[in-house]
Amino acid sequence: MIRSMTGYGAAERSGGGVVASAEVKTINGRFLKLSLRLPASLSAKEQDLEALVRAKLRRGSATLKVELQLDSPEALVRVDEAVVRAYQAAFRRLGISEEPLATLPGVLVGNRGDLDDEAWAVVRSAVEAALGELVAMREREGRALAAVLEATCERIAELAQAIRGRGPAVVLEYKDRLHTRIAALVEGFGTAIDSQLLAREVAIFADRADITEELDRMTSHVTQIRELLARGEEAGRTLEFLSQEMLREVNTTGSKSSDADLSRFVVQLKTEVERFKEQIANVE
Repeated sequence: MIRSMTGYGAAERSGGGVVASAEVKTINGRFLKLSLRLPASLSAKEQDLEALVRAKLRRGSATLKVELQLDSPEALVRVDEAVVRAYQAAFRRLGISEEPLATLPGVLVGNRGDLDDEAWAVVRSAVEAALGELVAMREREGRALAAVLEATCERIAELAQAIRGRGPAVVLEYKDRLHTRIAALVEGFGTAIDSQLLAREVAIFADRADITEELDRMTSHVTQIRELLARGEEAGRTLEFLSQEMLREVNTTGSKSSDADLSRFVVQLKTEVERFKEQIANVE
């Protein structure tokens, strides 16, 4: 199934002396762009976390946030004994009180060591669970989006058919108007209307106003879109291309139109194609 590019997932796992919380958000993006917000203890695992995200996502701007809590608060800091001994030696030599020693720089340091394998497995599990929730949400939105796109395709097809049906009438009406104008011009001169000249002028107009190729290509694009939606594969970039092509055909059709009813259909068709283009901007 097609998937939306917007979504959210969160999960928490514990074990190995840590509690890991993972949160991942995605929004629209032409390509996959990752942003990681990690504690220092996970800096060595940045590439591994990126690989987890890339395995699940293809497009969109994604933000992964991971927070860690240690089961033992004492593990958050440690005493640098070498620094303590150096301070003590200096204080004793100078006869200074050692009472403020614990508050001096370098004595208490944060524990920023890398996680062991067990703790990393907990982090990985939390991230994978959050990604699973994210993908599920994107798939739910994708199903709703597919229904909207299918409905839009139906309206596009109906309008294209209306334009196709109007085309022959436009030529016939032009022929009648031209015949009427020429008849009014030659009236009183005793000159007959040259039927061959009239037919040639009508043929030139019909060729200039012919939109058959544009409508055939439009129909082909709609067919391809419906096939992509039915297959449910990753199709965002292909749908973007097809929307651009449909818009090109609509604009060309409009430039050839000199009929009020036909122009009205073209405006409606362009509105639907623009709506389709806006919707597929959120398809992965």
